[in-house]
Amino acid sequence: MSTPLSVRVQKSAELLNIPQDKVLKQLEEEGITDTVQGMAILDSSTTTVDDLVSILKRCDSQAKNLQLKAAASFLKETDSRSGLVISTSGPSISEIIRSNRPIEQWADRELLERYIKDREAEVETELHKRAKQQPFLILKPGKFEPGKEEIELEISLELLKTARKRTNPSMIPYGEAVSPVYRITELNPQDRVIELCPICGESLYKGFCEKCQVNFSGIGNDERVYVNLVSKSDKFRADCMSDRKALVTSALKGLDDLKLTWPSMIKLFDELKLTNSFPRLKVIENRPSRTIADPFFMDGNRAFGNRTF
Repeated sequence: MSTPLSVRVQKSAELLNIPQDKVLKQLEEEGITDTVQGMAILDSSTTTVDDLVSILKRCDSQAKNLQLKAAASFLKETDSRSGLVISTSGPSISEIIRSNRPIEQWADRELLERYIKDREAEVETELHKRAKQQPFLILKPGKFEPGKEEIELEISLELLKTARKRTNPSMIPYGEAVSPVYRITELNPQDRVIELCPICGESLYKGFCEKCQVNFSGIGNDERVYVNLVSKSDKFRADCMSDRKALVTSALKGLDDLKLTWPSMIKLFDELKLTNSFPRLKVIENRPSRTIADPFFMDGNRAFGNRTF
């Protein structure tokens, strides 16, 4: 259904900060009225955004060209770059103007509501700065996908404010239980990726496996997968330090060297790559999905789980 002319004119006039009557008058002079015939002219493919820019220019000769184009796109109900229909149910002009303020000028509530909605990196950085790198986020009870945890807005806002004055606690009472308080960076899935050792499966620290005493830094994903396949073969002795070092040395030289040294794994490797079935050598560290009834009771509720991807 076509949006009424009055709605389109309102959005355009607000953007240009001019009376709606001026816009309506100039449109009427071109035959564009709130009638079936008038709307047919406006929505016709022969009436372009550039045509409407010329009309709006007569309303406000001082308006910037980009302003005029944006206002014309509201009249035409298309984005002049892509031809996509603009939703009239979207943000109002005042909301658009407010969102264009420097992020440093946003209120705490605005920032946190935006973060909860979109998890934008710029918003995350500003909130982390305002919290003085302290924890201030409380998660609602429940199990959620990494990066999609539900945040308790009001309590988190209070903790954000207190972070400016004092050190926030790592845990607080929440309902009838106790909940951890998180730094905002702890909820970023990119900061929660854990690499696993291709040989033993333990987590790596900057590429180094403490258990195997070998370093996988500089070794690509394909090479690590090949190492993982070799480590499971009968001919490889995972408990032998010289075997582990020899395998990693080969991996550092590249996939061709691994295939030359361990040709028996070529067929399996190629099949897995073709079917996108490589073993997962990375996981995302999950946050606790429930509040903790007793912070001194060290059970499974305190531990972080892992999710493969």
